[in-house]
Amino acid sequence: MKIIVDTNILVSTLIKSNGVVGNILLQKLQEHDKYSCYFLYVEVFDKKEKIKKASKLSDDELLNLLYTVIKEIDFINEDQIAKESWIKAKALTEDIDVKDVSFVALALHIDAYLWTGDKSLYNGLKTKGFDKVVLTDDLKKLLTERD
Repeated sequence: MKIIVDTNILVSTLIKSNGVVGNILLQKLQEHDKYSCYFLYVEVFDKKEKIKKASKLSDDELLNLLYTVIKEIDFINEDQIAKESWIKAKALTEDIDVKDVSFVALALHIDAYLWTGDKSLYNGLKTKGFDKVVLTDDLKKLLTERD
């Protein structure tokens, strides 16, 4: 199974690596293909202080955890995403959250599930007929069905 990891999933993992989301990302998805786009770095960098405060990790601990997580994710350059995927993703996200357009475009481009913790994004995409978006509970069910 191919999974797109969006920013709030990575942030949740960095804040609490032994939590439900961290456990899935670091343990249960070991045999699945995980992808993201480079925009993820921009958003994580922007949230660095919030992550540090919430996680209570030192700079070194946070960097080590970030490295542990991102080395398991294949990053796809946004320039490699087909124009058609961008057009569809823009239409899907324009009235929800345009910051998520890259993740949706990548999910469309490689036919993968977009894993998010953003319920507004999830509900908005589902309403528009985009079914390859999953919340954590949905992903847990998918993983159980495939075992």
